[in-house]
Amino acid sequence: MKFVHIADVHWGARPDRDKPWGVLREKEIKETFQRVIAYVNERQIDLLLISGDFFHKPPSYQDIKEVDYILSKLSNARVVWIAGNHDYLKRGCTLEDYEFQSNTIFLKSSVMDKVFFQDLDTTIYGFSYWNDMIQESLYDDVKPTEKDGIQILLAHGGDEMHIPMNREALKWSGFDYIALGHIHKPEVIYEDLMAYAGSLEPIDSTETGAHGFIEGEITEEKQVISFLPFSKRKYMETEVCITEDMSGEEILDRMENEIRYCGEENIHHIILYGTKDAMISPDFERLEEKYYISGIEYQTESQWDYARLSKEDDLLVQNVAEILKDQPQALSYAMEALSASKEN
Repeated sequence: MKFVHIADVHWGARPDRDKPWGVLREKEIKETFQRVIAYVNERQIDLLLISGDFFHKPPSYQDIKEVDYILSKLSNARVVWIAGNHDYLKRGCTLEDYEFQSNTIFLKSSVMDKVFFQDLDTTIYGFSYWNDMIQESLYDDVKPTEKDGIQILLAHGGDEMHIPMNREALKWSGFDYIALGHIHKPEVIYEDLMAYAGSLEPIDSTETGAHGFIEGEITEEKQVISFLPFSKRKYMETEVCITEDMSGEEILDRMENEIRYCGEENIHHIILYGTKDAMISPDFERLEEKYYISGIEYQTESQWDYARLSKEDDLLVQNVAEILKDQPQALSYAMEALSASKEN
């Protein structure tokens, strides 16, 4: 039996809403999900498992109808789905009453439910959120009720406000695979047994690194899972080393080279480190108009930094630094003037 495990798609979210590419990111979340459907068909996957927070918020009828149509394109796979804290169910909500036309089983109950696929000899367990916060440890004592065949648990949570989890208890619960959602960073917790798929696309700039889904296969002879990077873009902290002898243009060129090396398609938070001439102010707009740059942060020391100047052997330099230590811009001007007078 072959499966793909996804979670935290957050359909309807718009990452970087305040950036020029915000609308693009909203579209890419949906496009990446459609690419997953194509991948599932290509690989002849048997089950598509969705471990909650597919929608960013309780969905409209149009949203559900659109997703149902996309799921109907699956040629072989069955879908099993639970709701998470973002798309939680409540009495009278559209998702509670919707009847899927695709081959989708939505485990809507607020208590543990299951579905059995006889041809796959596989039972899938899970329950949906009916509130946006659940503080009880509802998974700690869960065990499969069937003795034969493949047993899989869909679960969503893992922090204090969203079903705290005892990972060790789950490890020995008896399930063949535990498909987790809620934590956006992908993580294989126990090899071939238990994993967070992570968000399919990163949802904000804190979610650096690769994003995608878990692919697995369970047979009588083997059980194996692996994480497959699949997102359109990554958020990256891109470090660029600069020195005080660089001009503004040289700094920009160094930044551009690093962006290209790390991937122009990715979204970069630039960290400039090293030393910087306090008189130089690069025109960052040139790069911001060309690449996806979420922010630029200096972690540099000025060549006219007080801590450095106060240790100079030159008494005049020490005295000027002491007088202007609380005025860094004035200190820079003074040191520039002093340096120029020595050269002359």
